[in-house]
Amino acid sequence: MSLRVISIILSIIISSNLSIAQQGDDSQNKLIRPFIAYEFGEAIFNKFQSLSGELGILFPNHHLLRIVHQNVQLSEEHLSSDFAVTVKGNNVEGSLFGFEAFYSYPIKKWRNSNEILYLSPSFGYYKNEYKHTILEERFEKRSMTAGLEISYRETNLFKIKGLYYTLSIPIRIHFAPHKAFKLGDTRISGNRIDNNIWFLIGYQF
Repeated sequence: MSLRVISIILSIIISSNLSIAQQGDDSQNKLIRPFIAYEFGEAIFNKFQSLSGELGILFPNHHLLRIVHQNVQLSEEHLSSDFAVTVKGNNVEGSLFGFEAFYSYPIKKWRNSNEILYLSPSFGYYKNEYKHTILEERFEKRSMTAGLEISYRETNLFKIKGLYYTLSIPIRIHFAPHKAFKLGDTRISGNRIDNNIWFLIGYQF
């Protein structure tokens, strides 16, 4: 799918939601609310070597349009842990850089829509890089992706208006995946399908 086609699709989505906003009866529900958040999940697992987060807008029908950015220095300990299951061996660290766009549909609401379960199709671009910490060996791969995310979002935390968190599990397919390979004696798994666990804390204006 070309970037031009993607741009047209996003324009149609935004236009339709703006139309809904203008037709609402409740003046408060007419507001389109921007929000911003920092991502703590990957940061915690990688000693806070992360500058990742999301920007987005909340439409009056509680749909979300979000851009998530990941810029993470992947530690050797995390990559070789049982949780990540990415690297088998030692002396390999890496980095993850990318952008991913989500359009989030609410599938369940609680507490006057302050708690919402979302399902979100996505497309994105990612660069994965791995390097051996002793040998002069490295590997880099770039790919467009498409995926699906399930997430839970709670707003007005601690009765602070606009404060929110999101717990998210995105799963994505890489259109140009890398196969399993080795750096030295350390094996790195292929990434045809991968996922994250994100914990975002932010503010909705």
